[in-house]
Amino acid sequence: MKSKEKENLKTLSVDELKVHGRDIEKQLFQIKFKRTSSPLENPLQIRTARRKAAMIKTLLRAKEAALPKTAAEVKK
Repeated sequence: MKSKEKENLKTLSVDELKVHGRDIEKQLFQIKFKRTSSPLENPLQIRTARRKAAMIKTLLRAKEAALPKTAAEVKK
């Protein structure tokens, strides 16, 4: 993943990251499904999609951890 893409992902909000995460997971599923029926033109698509999904999950987790907790969550 290029550094410009990483910077763009870092500027997104939590909701936007969730949407991008779902899109990447859907794309990854489709790539894997195509791979079972016929060979892929570019097998590295799977690796890049997995890594992008991991980056999004990491950023999402960091942003959610940085959010202030409510009083109900603190009591648990």
